Amino acid sequence: MTTTSIKRATLSNHLNLDESLMKKLHGMMNDVLSDYHVFYQNVRGFHWNVKGNDFFTLHEKFEELYTQLYQNIDDLAERIITIGYQPLHSYSDYLSNSILKEITNVSSEEETVDQVINGLGMLISSQRKAAEIAGEAGDIATEDMLTTFVADLEKRMWMFTMYKK
Repeated sequence: MTTTSIKRATLSNHLNLDESLMKKLHGMMNDVLSDYHVFYQNVRGFHWNVKGNDFFTLHEKFEELYTQLYQNIDDLAERIITIGYQPLHSYSDYLSNSILKEITNVSSEEETVDQVINGLGMLISSQRKAAEIAGEAGDIATEDMLTTFVADLEKRMWMFTMYKK
């Protein structure tokens, strides 16, 4: 068996990427998908329930954020299918796989913004880890998608942080 044959034997999935790394990536992508769903629902709650002098501003900004989160959720799920796996699709799975927790009964401007900043940080962190594994696997499309998501969320995190200053 030649070196090329040996190398190809380890590249066993339909994208010619290492199956063991792709399985690991799939698990991480489902974790990120879970994080997104929990965070999305938290932000929807902040959007509905925020109270205070800056209600109109935060109400609009939370809507902008959850709209982008929704798009990222769809892109993540479709990417999981593209790489050959099934995305999680139940709230019980999201809650058990997410590093984020449900946030309820939060309505003050300061606390909602603090929770958004914290949630964005956790979401960014989980995506960076998944992007690293995607890079190791040679899955440049997933790595690029996650990197793009991180850049957008970092900018949003900066903006919410500036709101507090």
